[in-house]
Amino acid sequence: MPVRPRDQPASSADDGWLLVVGPANDLREEILRLAATTGILARAVEAAHLSDAIWPGPSLVVVDADCADRVCSAALPRRPGVVIVTTRRPSADVWSAAVSIGAEQVVELPAGQAWLVDRLADAAGRTGPLGLLVAVIGGCGGAGASTLAAALAVSAARSGRQPVLIGADPWDGGLDVALGAEDVPGPRWPDLATVSGRLSTTAILDGLPQAHGVRFLSSARSHASRIPLPALAAVVSAARRTGGPVIVDLPREAAEGPRWLGGLVDLGLVVCSATVSGALASRALVAELGWQAPASGLVVRLGHGRDIDDRTLGTAIGLPVLVRLREDARLTRQRQRGEPPAPRRRSQLARSCAQLWQLAADRQEPAA
Repeated sequence: MPVRPRDQPASSADDGWLLVVGPANDLREEILRLAATTGILARAVEAAHLSDAIWPGPSLVVVDADCADRVCSAALPRRPGVVIVTTRRPSADVWSAAVSIGAEQVVELPAGQAWLVDRLADAAGRTGPLGLLVAVIGGCGGAGASTLAAALAVSAARSGRQPVLIGADPWDGGLDVALGAEDVPGPRWPDLATVSGRLSTTAILDGLPQAHGVRFLSSARSHASRIPLPALAAVVSAARRTGGPVIVDLPREAAEGPRWLGGLVDLGLVVCSATVSGALASRALVAELGWQAPASGLVVRLGHGRDIDDRTLGTAIGLPVLVRLREDARLTRQRQRGEPPAPRRRSQLARSCAQLWQLAADRQEPAA
């Protein structure tokens, strides 16, 4: 890595950053403007000031075509992640320089702006593994899926991680309430419902509200509407690229959002009561969603009537029972006091959350 502070913008060691090589002109300003829209940190330098100290460090280098020949003459080592940008049709000399430098692409602006923005956004993401992804859905009404989702996030924060809690159920009254954070200012889903494509990790780490060590995105009580899949996909993808665990609280329906997440999750949790009606409702939902073991399992809430044993319940629904949660009157009192669920490590809910996080880690895709 290049040495700070001279050769690298101030950023996390895991964040990508951009080096723009070229003179101070309109093209350089346009590249920096596009970079700002993706959240990537950027430094500009003239070709004469390039050195072996700075060249290997950035995750992406964008070179003004007018100085590509000078970059070639610098005899720097070949490296991935180099793009040449021009405002006119690339000449044979520009293509020759691209081959010499080992550039992955020559981009003509403004025609290639969309491609360049996507490439900048890709470079802005972390280079480390994706964060664990856990989805929670209620198999039957009143099962407590939102409470479990919030408790999982609090549990992850308590262990020193940086979780992102996403409330994707527009009719849940606001997941910020379950977190005890309804008064925390910041964007809610109506503010992000039109986004699509790639969001920067900065939009997640710096843009979302935070409480109890948890960054969260909740529905708004004043505006309930189904969250578009492109927006959900953009937010979940950006949240995972932060490297922290991501918890998504889903609406109890076999819609495109829950179906899509079912194919991505490290662990999908169906929260249901251990009753006949709870089993029947959960079985119908699981069948429609297509969620299957071992990526998915049941979290069983006890105390809602005559409890069915784990084996019978698992066979009826088609998923294994992972944990059992007994009714806890303290949760209601904590919510009334504005406290998050499972605030204490030794509570039954906190211990169950720790067990579920271990299961998610054990099942994480090696490539993730």
